[in-house]
Amino acid sequence: MAEINDIGKIDKNLAASCESLNGYDIYNVDSPFFEFRGLPFRKPGGPFGRFAPDADLDFNQGVKSLAPCTTGACLRFRTNAKEVKLHAVVDGCRMCHMTLIGSMGFDLYVGNGRTQVFAQSTKFNYKDNEYTCLLYSTLTAEMRDFTIYFPLYSGVQRVDIGLTEGAKVEAPTPWSDNRPVVVYGTSITQGGCVSRPGMLYTNILSRLLNRPFYNYGFSGNGRGDPELARLLTEIPEEPAMFILDYDSNAQPDRLSKNLEPFIGILREAYPKTPILAVSAQPKSMEAYDPFAPEETPCVTWNFINHRERFTDIHTSVNKKLRSKGDDNLYFVDGYNLYGADFDECTVDGAHFTDLGAYRYAHSLAPTIERILARWW
Repeated sequence: MAEINDIGKIDKNLAASCESLNGYDIYNVDSPFFEFRGLPFRKPGGPFGRFAPDADLDFNQGVKSLAPCTTGACLRFRTNAKEVKLHAVVDGCRMCHMTLIGSMGFDLYVGNGRTQVFAQSTKFNYKDNEYTCLLYSTLTAEMRDFTIYFPLYSGVQRVDIGLTEGAKVEAPTPWSDNRPVVVYGTSITQGGCVSRPGMLYTNILSRLLNRPFYNYGFSGNGRGDPELARLLTEIPEEPAMFILDYDSNAQPDRLSKNLEPFIGILREAYPKTPILAVSAQPKSMEAYDPFAPEETPCVTWNFINHRERFTDIHTSVNKKLRSKGDDNLYFVDGYNLYGADFDECTVDGAHFTDLGAYRYAHSLAPTIERILARWW
């Protein structure tokens, strides 16, 4: 078989996009009527990042490195434009088991809340950190809601939105509830390794529940640091709920030491806000070697042999704090969220495929909805 050097020359549908914003009306995330959510510390005109530029992140260098990633950020607006284009300059993050669209790209949905449908994602040259792509095209000039999701594992230096010349722009249809759900966790929370940003499980939940979700997943570094908990209490909006999903990075020993203090820091700022903890997701190895010995040359044995311990830690902390009057703590066993064929839900035995993220979000959504309805 001949070597394939450029698949785009063989199949034009697989070619990278090569577009221009010339002749289009150009907007940015701070333009009137555009609603930018997901990076609550960012000021208009300021850099993109999940914390304030002057935040002290020296307690964890991994968190410091990943803080500029725009995972969970989205841009919402209404327009009757026949075409929507996007020009971006991003920081490159190229992985062996995650698509460039997921780590460095954007995608666009049309509609509002549960009615949203996927339209297109950015397709760009493998070596490029700057690109312009067509995200939407139609023949009818009809007012519609649009949501553009930002990269999961890259920082963003610049974003320009190109709309058909002369198109109307309006504020997006309001959320069902404007108060954000704040999610803290690991690489799985951050989006590893879904194919595109819209498949991030917190973005799926945002569509299902029609409310903003703020994503504080830190790949390999969601360890339950108390300094991180304090930073979450400084978010300049009152959260509707906190979700803690960091077992996979903490491991049982660290989790047993820091889960209760982490919750305690959140409680100092928000005495009654619901807090939902989710234990570690199943790993593929648990399907074929559920009793692997500890000398197994794979970190997965920590989950196989200590899954009951994870559950015990969560339930004992909840029981202790509830006995002291905190009746707004909840727990979900992450092992059950994929379904029986959980081995089909990861790309590498641990991190999500799109199927895994879809199942995870759809399994969690009813629980989150019930908790929010009970409290708010």
